Amino acid sequence: MFSNLRASAIRITRLSALRQAVVLSLTFLVLLFLAGVFSIIEFERVFENRIEDELRGRFVVVSADVSERGFVASSYPRTGTEYVSVLPESSDVRLGFHEHRPGPDGRLRDNGDWLYLVGQVGDEYLVVGTNLGRREEFLEVILQAMGIVGLGAGLITLCVGVYFGWRSQRRMTRISRTLAAAADGDLNARTGVTRSRDDLDELSHQVDDTIEQLDVLIRQTRDFSANIAHDLKTPLARLRIRLEKALTTEIDEGDSVEEIGSALEQADEVISIFDAFLRIAKLESGTAQAKFEPIALGALLTEIEDTYAPVVEHGGRVLKLELSSPTIINGDRVLLLQLLANLIENAIRYTPDGSDLTLFAEGASIGLADTGPGIPADEYENVIKPSYRLEKSRTQDGAGLGLALVKTIADVHGAALTLSENPESESAGLIVKVDFSKKS
Repeated sequence: MFSNLRASAIRITRLSALRQAVVLSLTFLVLLFLAGVFSIIEFERVFENRIEDELRGRFVVVSADVSERGFVASSYPRTGTEYVSVLPESSDVRLGFHEHRPGPDGRLRDNGDWLYLVGQVGDEYLVVGTNLGRREEFLEVILQAMGIVGLGAGLITLCVGVYFGWRSQRRMTRISRTLAAAADGDLNARTGVTRSRDDLDELSHQVDDTIEQLDVLIRQTRDFSANIAHDLKTPLARLRIRLEKALTTEIDEGDSVEEIGSALEQADEVISIFDAFLRIAKLESGTAQAKFEPIALGALLTEIEDTYAPVVEHGGRVLKLELSSPTIINGDRVLLLQLLANLIENAIRYTPDGSDLTLFAEGASIGLADTGPGIPADEYENVIKPSYRLEKSRTQDGAGLGLALVKTIADVHGAALTLSENPESESAGLIVKVDFSKKS
């Protein structure tokens, strides 16, 4: 039992919000106490100065009366609040203020809480005193009032501080438990905070958003892995068939050159898929350093058009080039050639025979427009993800990496990638545009 209590006490002392609340409350109490001590000292000083001023004023009045009429004891009865007497000239007394009543022999009598002022009037010494009991009573009342108010304010501050600290700690604990659940694999865990009142609510929202993004990324990774497996399965299966057939052919007929060539084509396809994944991974991680230099977009598109025009024509399509005041940008020539090549190869793969493919450069933008079937607008965000394909059966050639690599290269250059319909196409068509004048 005691060990449980001790463990609970240790856990409470480690709660940062509660600890901060207690420390702030105790700091306030200390400051309040110091302020009270300073106030009392200052009050006593001011009060004593005021009493001395009043005593001086009373001394002036009494001394004037004694000088005029002489000392008449009946005129100054001892009421317990004031004392007036005259000492002979032979008295051995010191002028000024005294806390004890001086006698004719110069000795001070203990007379309680009094303050006396001794001054010379003619040949005699005038003694005027005032009772300080009222000051002590007043100070006592002040001390009691300040003590009660200070204690009440301190307790209220401590309670309020602990309460708000406890509330903050509960919210922090909820965030910690949510993170712990997510770390254990429960990506459905959420803090459940819906409002935004302060920074802890904002932190809760950020935690929820982070876990949600993590869940999406993990699901995408799973889908990505499944897609990779599916995309590699087909060429590998074909490779195996070709090799088996080549082996059979070699045994039976001794001529397997054609089958071996087909097998090499399937092997190249597998390698190309791995190469595409590797390029995307290197570019996204920053391990592949881009070599930036001034690039004339017009000359770049002219070069790629000269290279791919025969390939496009052989595929039953037409490649055109449109240049509109192309500018010079700072970029990686190899990566930009890869970007344009991917756009052209992607268009050849997914457009029907007879389609027009138009390479264009407009200012600091480049891209490709085709007259094919296009892509649904709600799929624009998906098709630029690695291994995502509109054709879910994945029986068509390709690995869904063309536009993903284009997006990665655009990001490396800080360019904005946009997809839209082609208004000049009879069907939906597609325009893929990379704008180097805008940040992605």
